[in-house]
Amino acid sequence: MADSIKVTVTDPATGRVLQEKTITNDYIVICAGNRYVKNLQVMGSTHMIAVAKAKPNG
Repeated sequence: MADSIKVTVTDPATGRVLQEKTITNDYIVICAGNRYVKNLQVMGSTHMIAVAKAKPNG
């Protein structure tokens, strides 16, 4: 298993690279559209990440 990975985010319509990140022994959370990280709770080496769907205004 590799200790490092490279994550590349591209625009699916154009293929343009939006961002690249190399991570080692870590994680990345990617949200798109109406999804967002609502809460992050850290307890020692445990991370609990809540991802929510944004409610439309109105």
